Amino acid sequence: MFRKFFAGSKAAKRTPKSVEDFDIAELLDRPQRRIDQRAARKFISGKRVLVTGAGGTIGSELARQTAAFEPARLALLDNSEFNLYQIDMELREKGLGADLFSTLTDICKAEHLARVFDIVMPEIVIHAAAYKHVPIVEENRCAAAMVNVTGAKLVFDAATRVKAETVVFISTDKAVNPSSFMGATKRIAELYAQALDVAQSDTRFTTVRFGNVFGSTGSVAPLFARQIAAGGPITVTHPDIKRFFMTTKEAVQLVLQAASLESGEKSIVTHDGRIFVLDMGEPVLILDLARRMIEASGLVSGKDIEIKFTGLRPGEKLFEEIFLDTDKLIKTGADGVLLGAPAMIDLPLLNPRLTEIVRAAQAADQKSLDEAVHALVPEFSPALGEGRSAEQPSGKR
Repeated sequence: MFRKFFAGSKAAKRTPKSVEDFDIAELLDRPQRRIDQRAARKFISGKRVLVTGAGGTIGSELARQTAAFEPARLALLDNSEFNLYQIDMELREKGLGADLFSTLTDICKAEHLARVFDIVMPEIVIHAAAYKHVPIVEENRCAAAMVNVTGAKLVFDAATRVKAETVVFISTDKAVNPSSFMGATKRIAELYAQALDVAQSDTRFTTVRFGNVFGSTGSVAPLFARQIAAGGPITVTHPDIKRFFMTTKEAVQLVLQAASLESGEKSIVTHDGRIFVLDMGEPVLILDLARRMIEASGLVSGKDIEIKFTGLRPGEKLFEEIFLDTDKLIKTGADGVLLGAPAMIDLPLLNPRLTEIVRAAQAADQKSLDEAVHALVPEFSPALGEGRSAEQPSGKR
């Protein structure tokens, strides 16, 4: 239960210790969405479901909501023992142990992954495993490419091998006109999902793009909460930086809603490589978010808590885009879910380029990796990761 803190009240004397102590609707200046989940329940109920990255912020919420829809079997895959333990124990304590299979597996190891798919034979695969922290990924590009590109490819290939009905790929707004290596790797995984969707008809690939998840690990809200609790200062990279935000619950509900859209009724979903985009409302000025969190703590910005500007980090934009040309997004009939048709590369042309990326990442050859990624995603410039940030993206907003 979220608790509000107002200046002048008794609660104002108590500083929030974590992001859970804040009223999210108040901080984002909008109410949380109410989403009809009947289609998602129908989509999942009675099916064998595999969630990768199941111990992460998005993955664990996907596991919770999927479990509530009564799948025939729910497989949780993660390479972090502690994160896997946490979500496994949480679901078992809710009485879901009989239909639960938890596996400590590295998605970059094809043989280990193949074993999991052979055991579970999933009908639905939800791929959420990824390295996501932009500055860390910029400094560890080969490791990130192994997970975000090679790992995604191996998961997608395994799903098509066992003829899964649907693969849901969790992508990001940072894949649009990417200035960061993380965004470029996610765009490459999107390209492979699109190409596979078109190249075969057994497995439908659904890619869902959205922005920042409020309160997720490593995001600004938990950071600001810790900094406020410590007495400040709050660090903001730039006074004009903006981000789209959505709560974890909202994001996962909309992901499952997008995945549940069937081709039978309105032919919304076909094997044509289109990408779903979540409507995240208006972007939030990070400086405003910092000030709201300070005020919600019963403190005064600039007096009790200083706000310090630290400068844009390598690969960081002032504004993120959900889609390059928003005019081409179409409504799906599902509230909050839009559909776009970004550029694609046919599988025969894509595969040799993917091979170059995988080879360079495995060899820890960053120079060759940068060149291979740039060749596949020309919008990404490797120079952006060497101390120069992208202040303003090109393209239409």
